[in-house]
Amino acid sequence: MALTTGKRLPEECPHLDLAKLPTEVAPKPASELDQAYRILEEIKKKVQNVNFEKAAPGLGLSYKYGRLHIPYLDGEVELTKKNARRLDGLELDPRDQILLYNYVIFQGYKPLTGEFVGLETFPNSISKVATLRRYAEEKLARALNEDFEDLRPLISHFRSRELSGEADLAVEILVLPRVPLRVYFWRGDPEEGLSPEAKILYDLRATEYLDLESLVFCAERLVERWLVLENKN
Repeated sequence: MALTTGKRLPEECPHLDLAKLPTEVAPKPASELDQAYRILEEIKKKVQNVNFEKAAPGLGLSYKYGRLHIPYLDGEVELTKKNARRLDGLELDPRDQILLYNYVIFQGYKPLTGEFVGLETFPNSISKVATLRRYAEEKLARALNEDFEDLRPLISHFRSRELSGEADLAVEILVLPRVPLRVYFWRGDPEEGLSPEAKILYDLRATEYLDLESLVFCAERLVERWLVLENKN
């Protein structure tokens, strides 16, 4: 399935004989990226109808001279109706831009509840829960289990606060001003047959600010960025 959707390249599959693989089966390596850029252009059309100045306060953003300034992960993004860029010069993936424009388009008005729940709490989330588990929670659990002492201090790069609790790590991180994620991690215990586990929770009103797919992407991007910061240190 991943091969035909373009998420994996043919040479990454150990069960395929590349010499016998029809060329039409394998998508071009850039196809998924091309699709992201097409979606981005459609999203930009929708954002033309948004009054940035009026939307900014409810989204926790600042507005100046037709631009929104968006705290995002460990940086800040300047967003106009034509483009988005990180102020530190790091390149923004088109999927990050889609997320940011979606956040603005949603114009969430209802205040957050402060009550955090699993993604499975939201309607029609079954498939998204599996994606969150595979690409964010399990990935983070493995990393923290192997490099806990190196990864924990890197929390300070994000807009975050540590929480009390019985988990080995409990932290709330703002991916976006109105999209806080609570991350919990428990170390594994081989003698007890327990594997390391991570759980990511969302505010009960998270879907007022982003759709489910975007919320999952927030978690994926947080984990990816966290691990990138480790490699830089």
